[in-house]
Amino acid sequence: MRTRTKVMLTAGAIALGTTTLVGASLADGRSGHGYHGSGHHGGGPGWRAGRIERLFEQFDTNGDGVITQVEIDEVRSSRLAEFDADGDGNLNLEEYQALWLDAMRERMVDQFQAHDDDGDGLVTVEEFGDRYDSMVRRLDRNDDGELTQDDLRRRPRDRDRGGSDG
Repeated sequence: MRTRTKVMLTAGAIALGTTTLVGASLADGRSGHGYHGSGHHGGGPGWRAGRIERLFEQFDTNGDGVITQVEIDEVRSSRLAEFDADGDGNLNLEEYQALWLDAMRERMVDQFQAHDDDGDGLVTVEEFGDRYDSMVRRLDRNDDGELTQDDLRRRPRDRDRGGSDG
């Protein structure tokens, strides 16, 4: 393989890795933004520890408790090559989709489990709606029972600081 191809694969793998990590955070609602009902994933210290643990599981390939850039580059290049079905050193949209879906599967399972309150392997209509049961009450700044764009311009915590608890 030519040096230029290796450099391009490594650069692409690094960019893909960064995109996947950011995408994973956004896809599973752990970006620190948006609505998180009680009892569901948030952005606290336990979440951060889990994320750090996943990074070490993924990138500390020699198990020495240290992640090097070389390890990251090797893992990302390997992942890109794993999904490069036609072996051309690039990912077309179909190949990238397969990689993305594989990377997001664990987060999707986490979200399924977060909805499945009773652990029976099924998400009921009630369980699916639990996170949003009190959304209007929680975000409705003027307590009129409706959400407007004005209600949503301020974060829910702002309401708790200076408004009524409703």
